[in-house]
Amino acid sequence: MEAGPYTAFICAARGANCISFAEHEANFLRTPNSFSELGENPNLYGMPLLFPPNRICNGMFFFGGNLYRFPINEPARGHHIHGFLSSTPFALDSMECDTQKASLSFCYEATIKEPYLSFPHAFKISLRYLLDQSGLHQLVQLENRSNRSMPAGLGFHTTFNACFLPHTEPSDYKIKVSVGEEIELDRTTIIPTGNYLPDSPLLHELGKKGLQFSDKAISNHFTCDKNLHESLLFHVPSGRALRYTTESQYTFWMLFNGGGNQGFICVEPQTWMVDAPNSPLAPDQTGFMVLEPGQSIQLESKLQGVTIPLI
Repeated sequence: MEAGPYTAFICAARGANCISFAEHEANFLRTPNSFSELGENPNLYGMPLLFPPNRICNGMFFFGGNLYRFPINEPARGHHIHGFLSSTPFALDSMECDTQKASLSFCYEATIKEPYLSFPHAFKISLRYLLDQSGLHQLVQLENRSNRSMPAGLGFHTTFNACFLPHTEPSDYKIKVSVGEEIELDRTTIIPTGNYLPDSPLLHELGKKGLQFSDKAISNHFTCDKNLHESLLFHVPSGRALRYTTESQYTFWMLFNGGGNQGFICVEPQTWMVDAPNSPLAPDQTGFMVLEPGQSIQLESKLQGVTIPLI
């Protein structure tokens, strides 16, 4: 896709993942070198779709009198993590372009005869990308096509290049994120403890002048600021930046950088808290969402290159 100063590339065969978004020489998303490299770890390139997002403790939860089971794909901790939509082929629905913009739409449909994992619901999930001179707009829609209430959590494992400009150093970059409180995680299970950390140096750095993230390991969970839903990855010497804005129903963030020396930073918007279906907290705290038969939800986000005042 091309429009204005931007280019983008969508890989339909791997979850309709936008694996490249660039503005001139700035390549903002971590892009695989080959299709096989993407297949080896589809959740660490581009903007992979997570359904459900993050971890489900022991790969199971109860809802509506039924037991939901997911495969244990994080055996070291005994959890299910991220679902498999990021590896699932999507069908091309539509394609449009003119001199000002380009648009691509993709979908995946799960049926009772051909279910998604062991998830006992028919549903349709659609991803639409619109590229224009203001940036890349992403719209995801999830529709419950089953005859009973369906638990629904969505997220993206959006993976930014730690150095999105050529010939720059990781130490030249910082990230700001519109966080509210930090959600305390058990460091053995990476499951929320139920406690919140309303004040910490990490929160201050993320919300103020920005966090320099290349020299430390980050795997932290946050509520989103109620009035602002965005992150800003910026190159300090030049002021070049990537702004990532999200729908208000993405009420949680997960930040992850693979130890700090892998060349990426993941800024992950989520509609529900890690392991929300098993949480003792109320749904209005965890973001646990239910779609009734025929009901759908639409969520938007946007990527754009900007220039900010030098810090």
